[in-house]
Amino acid sequence: MPAVSYPVLRRILEHMEANCRFSISGRCPEISRVEKGIPLRVEEIWLTDNRVQIDDVEYEVVFEEPGMATTSSWSPPNIIMPNDPLTLRFHNYQTNRVVDKKISRNYGVETANRKVIEYLLGGRNNIRVQCLFVFYDGYETMQHLLGLSMMKVNELKSYDIGLTKCYAIIQTPLKKLRFGASHPSDFENPIVRTAEKIEISHYGYSEPDIWLETHKNLPNKEVIINAVIDGLTDIKVLNLIEYWRETRRAVGSSFSLLKANGDSIKMFLENVKDRFQGTYVELKVTNTNTFFNIDAVSIKMNSESKIVVYGGKTNHWPKMVSKVVIKMMAVGSSSEIQEKVEPLEEQPKIVPGKPLNLVFIVVPLLTFLIILCLWLFC
Repeated sequence: MPAVSYPVLRRILEHMEANCRFSISGRCPEISRVEKGIPLRVEEIWLTDNRVQIDDVEYEVVFEEPGMATTSSWSPPNIIMPNDPLTLRFHNYQTNRVVDKKISRNYGVETANRKVIEYLLGGRNNIRVQCLFVFYDGYETMQHLLGLSMMKVNELKSYDIGLTKCYAIIQTPLKKLRFGASHPSDFENPIVRTAEKIEISHYGYSEPDIWLETHKNLPNKEVIINAVIDGLTDIKVLNLIEYWRETRRAVGSSFSLLKANGDSIKMFLENVKDRFQGTYVELKVTNTNTFFNIDAVSIKMNSESKIVVYGGKTNHWPKMVSKVVIKMMAVGSSSEIQEKVEPLEEQPKIVPGKPLNLVFIVVPLLTFLIILCLWLFC
């Protein structure tokens, strides 16, 4: 059988499932020498303290003490002694299979974790990730890749404080960023300002007096605030609408926020109508499971665009919480409003991936490719 040419091998590896690719590279030196120079395509990467999950496989450094059960390395640091034997645990959530591999060198936990991260993702300047999740101390894990790798990320979900730390290895712009704002300066971060869509899950500070200043200049096409802001008054929201009218935001731009404590949407929209000489309009919501009892006011900008402000109750939020949306629309555009609300995310944690429908086709094909590559190169 003729040998596979490098261009063909490159194409096969580039589109191969990431964990299968790691397995082949670890068994075949010929492939290992060239594999990191080929773009790596990954659906999801999850980073936590001393753990990394790539698609459906989690890699975790654990330690075993004689006569004791295996313990995760993220247990209290004072439990881990320098001479405790370490184990690299592979957990495939799709098959629910767990494999342990002893780490022969006498590494500390931090060093072992760094070695694992560098082996999997280090030395790669073209990692393409659909969604990157960073949890808790995951930014500390990410630091091991500084100067070694670059990621092109479509969506970043951040559950920790450290947007500045991850900027060095993530190429911008992002399509979507979900994060918790720890300080007003977060809104000046290039990752935030260049993302097409940002979703603010919570605020780590309470400064309602500067809310308008930090939010009115956000250049993102879509801003979603999924947190109730204490002290945010209708006047500040009206001033935001005024700023939008003065600066003439691009058609399609939108800004949504939550109103709590039973604040009247009808009264708010009446104030919008009076201040901007708007008119009430009827909007058709295509997804009635997420938005109902909707009212809307249209504010004419010019012959080409208008600002539509609408709000109402949603099935997504608690009974006393309403949602308000400010949207720039083209004059004469459809009156349909397509609302998509994502499920509430409670305490974030890594969960098993869902089985793929094509598993019975993909697995045999990958097995064939592995055998072929091992036969040709090893």
